[in-house]
Amino acid sequence: MVLTRVFETEVNRYMSRRIFFISTLVLFAGVAAFAQAGPPLEPQTDVAYWVDHWSRPPVIKFGPEEEAFYQNMQVVLFPNDNDDNPSAPSALDSDVRWLKDHPNVHFYVDGYASSNGYWLYNLGLAQRRADWVKQVLVSQGIAESRIKVSAGWGELYPVCPETNDECWSKNRLVRFIYSPN
Repeated sequence: MVLTRVFETEVNRYMSRRIFFISTLVLFAGVAAFAQAGPPLEPQTDVAYWVDHWSRPPVIKFGPEEEAFYQNMQVVLFPNDNDDNPSAPSALDSDVRWLKDHPNVHFYVDGYASSNGYWLYNLGLAQRRADWVKQVLVSQGIAESRIKVSAGWGELYPVCPETNDECWSKNRLVRFIYSPN
């Protein structure tokens, strides 16, 4: 009787170890089967579509206030790898003046970066640009409640598709998007 219990205990330990080993093996095999090989995937976008999209005047859906917004608001360009010193500060000053004269206008602040560099870094850089512009607007008296979102899009949705300095400089910007109340 005692010998039978000892034997059963040993069999149970052996089976438990075996089940644990097989479960672990299956888990690692599953992870290996679904693991991504190579470098992390880069974001994909239809560059030709966005270059064409930004080259056209915006479609006016909400009336004359939106039309005036797009006629008067200017993009804010930035130098390479910079998020707090625009290339032409006068553009941002002009935007602040127009927004002060039109206190009922709501909008989005969208930041972008060139494709020069690592895409994840560019995503953060674009967000910092959008946040900096939002901070400047608020510090100049634009109510924060008028700004729906400040978002960084990185190198997605480019204005210019080539990979040279001239083109990259066109993609380093913050743009304002109209939002109906």
